[in-house]
Amino acid sequence: MTDRERFLNTAKGYIGTNGNFVCNTKLKLGAVYDWCAFAVSAIMKDCGFVGKYIKAVAGGAGDIPRISDSKYGDWFKKGTKAPQAGDLFFMRYADYPYQDKYFCDHVGIVESVNGNAITTLEGNVDGYSYNWAGTSMFKRKTRYLPDNNVYAFYRPKWQESTSTSTSAQQSKTTATAKKSVDELAREVIAGKWGNGEERRKKLTAAGYNYSAVQNRVNELMR
Repeated sequence: MTDRERFLNTAKGYIGTNGNFVCNTKLKLGAVYDWCAFAVSAIMKDCGFVGKYIKAVAGGAGDIPRISDSKYGDWFKKGTKAPQAGDLFFMRYADYPYQDKYFCDHVGIVESVNGNAITTLEGNVDGYSYNWAGTSMFKRKTRYLPDNNVYAFYRPKWQESTSTSTSAQQSKTTATAKKSVDELAREVIAGKWGNGEERRKKLTAAGYNYSAVQNRVNELMR
């Protein structure tokens, strides 16, 4: 499995999680903040990629390329290169004449590209205005390149592989990693993954984020 595939598979495991999971469970921040960049950082951290593809955990969307550009990856403005799966994408909702080129309002991950349509994985979306950070989720979204708010991209300098697994093992991991946290949580509730330590071992062995699945189970059972 390549590093880029591992990054995307880990990101898919976050689908259905919220800001509390990212800010507190994963990063131990003690509070929930506007967390789109923290979600990217947490996924990079899960993969062991902080210091390899981004310089450090960052809470500002523009901070990721600002401190990582050139050494860990390459930032580029929309229209200068075609985006690819595994890129980070950035959105600006207004002009900021007193900010540097990296400044933006939102960051997410490109899952796939089909013409002008970009399927993305991103946190801090679709929350309630009175408590956006606390109610928003990590979701799969569709963005469009012609949208004026789609501003720039950052492409980590991906290496080929971090795994010595056989091709069969890689195929199995890729296949099982396609289920979302919601799907897995409902399977857990239905008894398909066992209980307690057995459940943790089975989910982890299948390449899933046990904590994310269990948190979603707890939410559904309330």
